[in-house]
Amino acid sequence: MNMTNDVYSLISYILYGDFGLFTIVPYFLFKILFPIITSFYLLQLFLVESNLLKILSFKMDRRLNKLGLSSNTLLPLLLGFGCVTVALGALQLTGNARERRIAQILLCLIIPCSAQLVINTVLVFQTSKKYLLAYIVIISLIFLIISYLLNLLFPGDCHSQRNCSHKYKCRYYFMVPKLLPLLCQSVRSSISFLVETAVPFAVGNIIVSILYYFGLIHKLCIFTAPVFCNFLKLPAESAAIFILSIIKKDLGAASLLALFSNGGFTEPQIFICTVMLTLFVPCLASMIILFKHEKKIICISVWFLCIIMSLILGKILSILLILP
Repeated sequence: MNMTNDVYSLISYILYGDFGLFTIVPYFLFKILFPIITSFYLLQLFLVESNLLKILSFKMDRRLNKLGLSSNTLLPLLLGFGCVTVALGALQLTGNARERRIAQILLCLIIPCSAQLVINTVLVFQTSKKYLLAYIVIISLIFLIISYLLNLLFPGDCHSQRNCSHKYKCRYYFMVPKLLPLLCQSVRSSISFLVETAVPFAVGNIIVSILYYFGLIHKLCIFTAPVFCNFLKLPAESAAIFILSIIKKDLGAASLLALFSNGGFTEPQIFICTVMLTLFVPCLASMIILFKHEKKIICISVWFLCIIMSLILGKILSILLILP
């Protein structure tokens, strides 16, 4: 009888608990992710169909060269805001190995995927607009600094399209595309994205619910308490968020959203976790792609660099925002 009650209690927690399939999953997929993903796809399609992306790529080529990049890497970097794994695959079409390596590292270090970006934006916006502005400034500055340092670290020259500038200007002009086909295609792409995202996200939430139910997350939090509680001044539950983000970064961000909804974090702590999650290690799928196309020593270095950067910046922010 007790075993039956335990199984029933576990199933109820999986379905209706803090990370339940009928509570947080529909809320995340349909109320948060779907409208913003649709807007992102609409903007991306507009930039492509209007030729604005190609025009901007050429005009930004000189500035991108200072960061070790060129217009060839602009579209994959923008794709990274949709899915970093897809962007890493698209980068393999870039002919310049140096640019490809720098862009790969930037994607893994800094660029958040669309699902994570949506949750991060919602989290920061729910705290304070000043935190949203600070988040944008911090991530942008880190992107510029890391790009500049990578440009110095990896020798070589950037591939430039300036030699074919006349041909480029003659071929591409700004066009106003029809919005209805773009909107329909955006909605179809968003639905397809949700279908692909729903299953792994639901599975991840089931795993999290089981871990929480049996107290494994609590034990993990106790084990990592010196880092998150003493060093970063964050709640012990923060450990679970970062462990989940190793598997799938949006899952870690969604867990943070659930904990914030339950009142477990203060506004400064939410901001610190959001910044740290953005810089934390790439998800498992991205690392698989990176290992496939890059040297193992660089892949391992990127993974550890993400952890070090995330912890250092988290400590700096905790000193600035939270009393020691």
